[in-house]
Amino acid sequence: MKKIFALLVALMLLVPTLAAAEMTEAEMHAWALANGYVKADVDALASATTNKAGGVNFGAIEWTEELQVMAIKEFLKGGHYLGDANYAQDETGWNYREMYQMATVYGNMPNNTNLELVLDIDSLCLLGVSEAGTSKTLHIQHNPNVSISWCRQLRPHEEETYNYYCSYGVQFDGVVRIFTPADLETEEGKAKLLNLFDKYYPTLATSWMGYAATFANLTDEAEILAAKLGYIEKQLKGGAMVIYEVVPTRIIITAPFLINMSPSMTNGIKFVNQMEGEKKYAYDLLLTEEFLDALVAYKNEYMATEEGKAQVEAYYSTGMYPMLDGLCAQYGAPTSLQICMMPTTAAGLKTQTTWVPAVVDVDATAAATK
Repeated sequence: MKKIFALLVALMLLVPTLAAAEMTEAEMHAWALANGYVKADVDALASATTNKAGGVNFGAIEWTEELQVMAIKEFLKGGHYLGDANYAQDETGWNYREMYQMATVYGNMPNNTNLELVLDIDSLCLLGVSEAGTSKTLHIQHNPNVSISWCRQLRPHEEETYNYYCSYGVQFDGVVRIFTPADLETEEGKAKLLNLFDKYYPTLATSWMGYAATFANLTDEAEILAAKLGYIEKQLKGGAMVIYEVVPTRIIITAPFLINMSPSMTNGIKFVNQMEGEKKYAYDLLLTEEFLDALVAYKNEYMATEEGKAQVEAYYSTGMYPMLDGLCAQYGAPTSLQICMMPTTAAGLKTQTTWVPAVVDVDATAAATK
């Protein structure tokens, strides 16, 4: 409560209309509720990422479903593909395997652990293979609900100039489905297991060699399929590894760099100088120009309508923006609205977006863990 009180006091000092009046803690809490800084539903997750309204870190324009899915694939991109190029998920050559952090709860005790996962770019599920007997594998067998996160620094080679705005984070909430030999008795189970082994195992060295060796000299599709399923069955019955997928119930992307992202960025003189003569999006964002261009194009299309432009203008005339713009004016910097209206910048898009799949069969997914 002391921390919340301190935060609200700080907010009060930032907003002139509040600073001018003496307020009780109850009044400040009511103000925070009304302005979206805290949630009224105490059963909801206490996280800023669940809040979709207000705040200086939010732009006026929502992301479309298409952009959200594109962002999930971009932001969960892992290292270069190591196995057979025939098993790459798409033409980029990335294998999408990275080190994640996963939170589990069992017996009313939380646990946080590291694990390597591969994003299935078709289903947006995370595919995993972990050693049996570890805390995470024991936990997910009792409670399939997990929360997984990955934070990535976008310019690791520029540590001296790195700050919060040079990063992004992904929160992946989902339900774990653990595969068993019984899954080989259904066509749906076979398809999922073949998909997992074909996408995850090529990212491993010795494991890929063992899997690939079973069908390396075969040419008949039926024989290759039988060889793969035979290998998978041995792995499932061996008990040394837990093979699973995490079905998303919610994916939250936090991309603070979008606040100022622009070929003509005005985020401090040092950034302007760094960008002279460099590529279109001078920050080494580890993201494709196609994705960044799609964000900019979507924003421009939105603001080309009278309704869109009016909503953007109204948004930047409220909250703390007038005060922030007043400070910017002292240094000759453009206002938040001017930056947002630039046709070459993605500023103004929400820096946080929440994607929720249309249908999630949680019960069916969780049943596989029992």
